[in-house]
Order: sequence, then structure tokens, then C-alpha cells
Amino acid sequence: MDEARFCRCSRADYEAVGKTPIEVYSVEIIDNEKSHYSLSEEPFVSIPSTLLDKKYLSTFQDNVVVRVQFHHDYNSGKRFELIFSQLGDDTEEIMKYLNIEMTNYSFEISQIKFLPRCKSIYIAANGVEMIRWWFQRIPDQHENLHLNTNFDKKRETWTIPTEFLNAPQIMLTPNLYFFSRAAFTDEQFLNLKANDISFDCVNITEDGINQYIKKWVSGKGVENFKRALLWSNGNYDESAITHGLELRPCDSDFEKEAAGFCWGFNTVCRGTCYQIYSKIDPYESLTLCRSDDCVSIYKTGRRAERNGKTYSYYSMP
Repeated sequence: MDEARFCRCSRADYEAVGKTPIEVYSVEIIDNEKSHYSLSEEPFVSIPSTLLDKKYLSTFQDNVVVRVQFHHDYNSGKRFELIFSQLGDDTEEIMKYLNIEMTNYSFEISQIKFLPRCKSIYIAANGVEMIRWWFQRIPDQHENLHLNTNFDKKRETWTIPTEFLNAPQIMLTPNLYFFSRAAFTDEQFLNLKANDISFDCVNITEDGINQYIKKWVSGKGVENFKRALLWSNGNYDESAITHGLELRPCDSDFEKEAAGFCWGFNTVCRGTCYQIYSKIDPYESLTLCRSDDCVSIYKTGRRAERNGKTYSYYSMP
């Protein structure tokens, strides 16, 4: 990696760093492919230039992690973790992964403008404005989004409001994990592009879940669907969720056909389970599982062939 370009900053950046004292507990620069380096475990006022010195950076290859911790307690949430890599033959550095776990990020002095190539984002936030600020600095489309609102263990988790959930960074993301309550409406839920999703439901109804499954059955569901985990302490009406669907109970007959799958699936999901087959390809299926706290929808049945015979092969996504 061209270490000179790795640490290149504008004059304004240097001036901002010089004027802004920071107490840093530790900084780590880690080569994902090789060795790990812990550079400092003592408090100091500012990050010295030696942390990005040639002797440290010259050993790194394609993936470099820069981890900055602002508090002696790792679980305090006062830390950054950034991942950089090279792009093809060019040595242009790109931030691929952004992990923000800070309760009071200083927006007014931040020099971050836009992260055009950031593909995976984890944000632990104590307010929607913090999430909004970061969304303004990442692309509309990326690969993974994790949001956690249960950041402060001393306070209840707040709910991400309905209007905020229309953000393209949420609606267009293929892998979406909310460790929080999210006030998705049925319409928003049905229009999500995520093929792997998990969140605590607030407004999702039995009819919304029913329509979501029917879209997949008719071949109109999200592309490459894997799973949807809809967490809720509410008592969903199973008959309303399954209305108009052809169900195959995961009973003793099904267990004889797919014994290995049933054993593995039962270690992950507990509750009443059904197979729901596609009308486009009858060898493809979903497994619907309802427990006391979650409605789970997994893509488990896949078309397979053996000795010239076509059958359904069941496995977890």
C-alpha cells in the first residue's frame, strides 16, 4: 500500500487536528491478513503522527483496520473502527466498513463529508438525529446496515419512527438488522429490498405478514430472499397470517423426509412450523415458524436433482 497516500490530509484537516485536543486511550492498526499491532494503551492529548509512520504501514497489504478507543472500558462504546483497502491496481484507499458506537459524537467539528464506497455500516445511536447525520454521509445503496438503539443499558430502547424508515439507506439495503423497535408500516415492510432482515415489530399486522409471504409464493417477493425475523411480544393470530396459503405442517411425515434439516432447524427455531411452497417452482419453499416472541420466515426448500430425479432439498439459508 502506498503509505504516503494512506495518510494524506488537506491543510484544513491538519489545522482542525491541531486545534482539537483529543484524549485517546488506545489506537490499533491491524492487518486483516497478517499481524495485529496495539500501538498505545496510555492516555494522551492528541494522536501523534508516529501512529501512521512508515514503519507501521509498510507491512500492510490489502485490508487495514484502524481502531481508535477513547475510553479504557471497551464496552463504553467510545470507539471507532475503520477498514481501508486498495482498489484494483490503484492505491486509492476506500473505507469499506463503518462502526460507530458513541453517545455524543461531535458533529460540529467533524471533518467527515461523504464516504462514497462504504458498504457495511453499524451504528449504535441514542437518537434519530445521529443516524440521520451519518446517513447523509453514506451512499443510498450499500450491503449491510445494523442499527442499535439499545445503546445505553440504563434507559429503555426508543423506537425508530415510521417517517425516518423511508430513508433509501434502509429501504434499499439487502441485509438489514435492527437491534431495536422499528415502526415499519405494512406498506414499508412489503416494499423493503432486504433479503435478510430482523427487527422488533411495532406496526406490522398479520395481514402484512400474510401479503409478504404471498408475494414470495407468486414469484413477486424480494430477490434472493433468505429470511425475515419479526420480533414481537404481541399475540399474532396464526390463522390470519396463514389465510389463503397452502400449508404443509412440519409433522412426523415431513420429519421422515427431511430428518437432518428438522433436527438442525429445531435447534434454531422453536414453535409451530409449516412449509409453504412456491407456485412458480413447487420444489422451492419457505419455512414459517411462529413462537411466543417471533414470526420467522426462512427460505429453506430448494430444487435439487439426484439420479435424474427432482426433489426438494431443505437447509437453512
